[in-house]
Amino acid sequence: MSKKQKSTTTNTTPTTRELVVLDKQTAKQASKSIKALQNHNSQHSTHELVYLILNTKTPTAKEKEFVPRILPLPKRLAKLNDLQILLVTKDPVDTYKTPLVAKGACTEDIFQDIISYKRFRKQVSNAKEATKLYHEYDLIVIDHRLHPLLPKILSKTIFVKTNKKYPLMIQMARPTADAQLTKSKRSNKLKDERVEPEYVLKQLKSICKGTTFVASKGTCLNVVVGYTDYHPVELLHNVDAVLDYLVNEKYRPVGGVVKGGFEGIVDVHVKTSESISLPILEKK
Repeated sequence: MSKKQKSTTTNTTPTTRELVVLDKQTAKQASKSIKALQNHNSQHSTHELVYLILNTKTPTAKEKEFVPRILPLPKRLAKLNDLQILLVTKDPVDTYKTPLVAKGACTEDIFQDIISYKRFRKQVSNAKEATKLYHEYDLIVIDHRLHPLLPKILSKTIFVKTNKKYPLMIQMARPTADAQLTKSKRSNKLKDERVEPEYVLKQLKSICKGTTFVASKGTCLNVVVGYTDYHPVELLHNVDAVLDYLVNEKYRPVGGVVKGGFEGIVDVHVKTSESISLPILEKK
């Protein structure tokens, strides 16, 4: 599905960084489980997603959520040029598409396709077309002004059932109080039709540097922390970064969702889609 074959990580030892949340004993157990997971997986596949499974004392959300929250990682999950990306814009689509795909623009070859919201809404209204869109793209991004409309049109689609590729919002231009607005042809309403390819690219790079999670009404969180072919130290640092982001209040309102901080965690495990869960932290 990707433009280029996904690159794999070399076995060179990455630069070490100080762990924030994991103490020596927990880090040792985490390293043991990560290596066991990699040894098991090497018999089947060398490039599988690694999931961090957290069980918490209390729910991390008051009501059901669909929109993924972006969480930064020390070791990125993907490179921008390796992804098939779909952009959904306001109508008319050419207003936004033309500057982004213009020859010489920094976003010239970034998007696999750019479509209007009207077309996107029509496609996802059909279950077969919605599933095709879901599997065709690695990442779907949408103009932030359209994002609030998604729950209604995606409510019965695969996007909501899995959450894994729920469209993420981006802004077409940097917010500014003195933005030059355009008068609408149908009314006296002023519209912001600015497009800044550099700003769009910056947001996409930020998304690719991290992972996502969806806060839950239940007491279990599932977060991708890397691939089985990452160096064990890289996976360990990603695990530490995820835990820090989820328990630390300084990352609110996006992060800091675990009430009580680190004490609000019951246990933590690591696994792939085909493996058993291996312990990182099990509180008695």
